[in-house]
Amino acid sequence: MRQTACRARLPNVRQFTNPHTGEQVTIVSETPELLTMDVAWTRPGRRAAAHVHPEMEERYEVVSGTAAFRIGEDPERTAGPGETVVVPPGTRHLAWNPTDGEVRLRIEMRPALRWSRFVERLFGGDDPAALLREFTREIRP
Repeated sequence: MRQTACRARLPNVRQFTNPHTGEQVTIVSETPELLTMDVAWTRPGRRAAAHVHPEMEERYEVVSGTAAFRIGEDPERTAGPGETVVVPPGTRHLAWNPTDGEVRLRIEMRPALRWSRFVERLFGGDDPAALLREFTREIRP
């Protein structure tokens, strides 16, 4: 886990890098109702298995690059800069970088629940199976 010196400028900003996938997550703002993150998918391919956020809506806004999505039973689709993809609570989904270039996104989670803590601990090396047992309101396989 890597936290940057952003705190000196913006005290509520935290940044984490997944050492396995290269994914970078910056927590921009967090209230009980809304978690806003700036995310970079620096490598091609899938960063996570298909999963469900039982109680949270996930909203992806592509800032740069091209992202791919599979949401529920819908066919696979891509989205580019300026496009938004919304995953309703309880919907199985998968999101990934289908290109060789970097993808940058603004991701919002509603409500925030404990998602930032899940990401921090996952990227920090905690056991994924143990995290899934602990964070059942936030994520399920």
